[in-house]
Amino acid sequence: MKFQKTNIGQAAKLLADNNRIALFAHTNPDGDTVGACVALCLALRKAGHACEVFCDSDLGSSIVKFEETSIIRKQFVGEYDLFVAVDCGDIFRTGEFAKLYDGFEQTLTIDHHCGQFYSRFNCLYDYASTCQMVYEILHQMGLTPDSTVATYLYMGLCTDTGNFMNRNTDKASFVMAGELLDLGADITKVCRTFFREKTLVKTRLIGRALNKLRVYEDGQVVLLYITQNDLADIGAELTDTSVLVNFAVDVDTARVGIAITECKKDEFKVSMRGKDVCVRLVCEEFGGGGHDLAAGCKLQGPLEEVIEKLIRTVGFYL
Repeated sequence: MKFQKTNIGQAAKLLADNNRIALFAHTNPDGDTVGACVALCLALRKAGHACEVFCDSDLGSSIVKFEETSIIRKQFVGEYDLFVAVDCGDIFRTGEFAKLYDGFEQTLTIDHHCGQFYSRFNCLYDYASTCQMVYEILHQMGLTPDSTVATYLYMGLCTDTGNFMNRNTDKASFVMAGELLDLGADITKVCRTFFREKTLVKTRLIGRALNKLRVYEDGQVVLLYITQNDLADIGAELTDTSVLVNFAVDVDTARVGIAITECKKDEFKVSMRGKDVCVRLVCEEFGGGGHDLAAGCKLQGPLEEVIEKLIRTVGFYL
């Protein structure tokens, strides 16, 4: 397959020229991939396209509070003209659909990670969120978001900028937020759901993780971890762990925050956040990636060995 760099206008034309479109959110979905997929799907359907959204993972407790996320399917069905990976930095972020996606002929990536070229057409920009790209694509297509689409676009913009507190926040982020507000986006629901409200289970999970907090490098590195036993004891799901890394990096002395979750026995998902340290480089050492100040990876082995490897590697970048 020949890989091609594609701009916003070309991506918009590609979507406009195809009727049956399948969108793929990334595994362990966050507000940006879900917001971008649902917003794009609803807008395309309103414009007369046949469009579906697929994700191989369960949605988190915050995301499912938004009614339209029910359109997301876990099983692939149907025939399509165009297959679109949304907010996926590499093909493996499509999860169980990776092998299937790799066999498609007409593929498009829409992503703000500036990651790998793995689709036939690759629309990659260093934006604050993929929802910002989708917003511009809809504009190029002449499609004005209604209040529901605007809410999902705001979901991605707000969550990927950390409620406009992360370094990726720029003037364009605030301009887009204002325009979405004018279009009727329910910004109160988005902010309350993602940044204030927590289920009782998630609250207990946070408490368990904080009780295990570890500090390294004179407080520059703060680490939390959750095991399979913790999840079972509390009745939590893997999706409930996404907030934990914020509690690590929010410690005032921390330059790097790390949250480790045991997905299976001796298999761990690692989330990292940095204040002034490029955690993407750390995660790339273990086959992961992401943004400079927000990245992730997976490691295998006994927990203490995993922690030792991470702390040793992070130390090289402090």
